[in-house]
Amino acid sequence: MSCPNLTELEAAPTALLLWRSDEVVFREGEIIYEEGAKRDNTFCLLLSGELLVEKGGTLIGQISEGQIFGEMAFFSPEHTRTATVRVGSGQATALKIQLSPEELATVRLAVLKKYLGLRAWE
Repeated sequence: MSCPNLTELEAAPTALLLWRSDEVVFREGEIIYEEGAKRDNTFCLLLSGELLVEKGGTLIGQISEGQIFGEMAFFSPEHTRTATVRVGSGQATALKIQLSPEELATVRLAVLKKYLGLRAWE
């Protein structure tokens, strides 16, 4: 996996993320995560395209290739999506990674959990 955000991970956790992921292609305007939705134990790594981040219907940011998104639901007190993420380009491709909170709490994924937890509140 060539992602600067995950370079601190050792080979075994990186392999686990790849095994627990599916490549998904989204169409323009498609909602990937909707604000207020319950956590579905997934987060994504954007491989191509551009995404828009909206809160309360207002555009608050963008997500570019190589960025991780959707992780905040693992760390919010309500375990819900804190913003809507939709495709802003013609299409977008992402690795959708599924991990349970229990898996994320294991020692082998401690670096990932630390990274995601710190990044969630930037």
